[in-house]
Amino acid sequence: MTEEIASQGAKGTVALTGATGFLGGHAVDSYLDAGYSVRALTRREQPARDGVTWIRGDLDDRAAMDELCAGAQILVHIAGLTKALNRDIFFDVNVGGTRKLFDAAAEADIKHVVYVSSMAAREPLLSHYGASKRASELVLTARNWPFTWTIVRPPAIYGPGDKEILKLLKALKFRLLPAPGSSRNRFAMIHGRDMADALVALSDGKFKSAVLEVDDGKSGGYTIAEVAEAISAPGQKQPFILPIPFAVLGSIGFLNGIIARLINRPAMLTMSTARYLCHNDWTVRNARRPHMTNWSPKFDLKAGLKDTIDWYRKNGLL
Repeated sequence: MTEEIASQGAKGTVALTGATGFLGGHAVDSYLDAGYSVRALTRREQPARDGVTWIRGDLDDRAAMDELCAGAQILVHIAGLTKALNRDIFFDVNVGGTRKLFDAAAEADIKHVVYVSSMAAREPLLSHYGASKRASELVLTARNWPFTWTIVRPPAIYGPGDKEILKLLKALKFRLLPAPGSSRNRFAMIHGRDMADALVALSDGKFKSAVLEVDDGKSGGYTIAEVAEAISAPGQKQPFILPIPFAVLGSIGFLNGIIARLINRPAMLTMSTARYLCHNDWTVRNARRPHMTNWSPKFDLKAGLKDTIDWYRKNGLL
């Protein structure tokens, strides 16, 4: 069911999945600001918004996907499961749902697809989530689709509205910063609005049949100690970094998995996700870093974290 009809934007119309999530919310703002109109898939009723047409449905609803893609020139696919009871459910949604969506896009004469995958797809043996994201990339790469496509693998995304970094910020009240695996592990990061703006830039179709990795431009990424330094005010004592080895995190994940199956409710931390979290290198590969003339990140880590903290304080969450 269509909840609002939006007129065609000056730059055309974007069909968007995952619009009600963290990155998707930033993406709606970015596409509207860039002059596009947005058709967005949602499972729940949403408030009316200028420039946005809400389409009721999900990745198991082919009729909703047909309606989503109708009249759009670009499809941006962000939605997907990040937690599930087992590997099969990850694949049913992240692979099966993605295939249905791309079939709908092909029939609707979509011109270009931007698929938001994950760094986890680079190491599919580490986690069920990563395996499903790699398999969903193959849905694009293994077939000759009538549209052009770009796959982008974001690193850790943070910013206003991110629930995961909120947990981290609350932990800092106790001057404690957990480090899964080892404090020497390195990882790339990017502010949510910068990532959303990058999706807009990639919608021009210039990076055809490319698998890209995008971050905030910091070569070699960060360690948890660098995050602690960026998050601390001048003169403030930095938090204590507590490494949590895989033996500990994996054991907790194993127990969580048992409980999740007993109560039939997926857990975020399982043995599978513990392997992913403890991996020592989630930095961007320079060979996959796009050189874009129409985009560059606006936030370095310190400025991005300040923006995030200020937003949470303004909204009474910190």
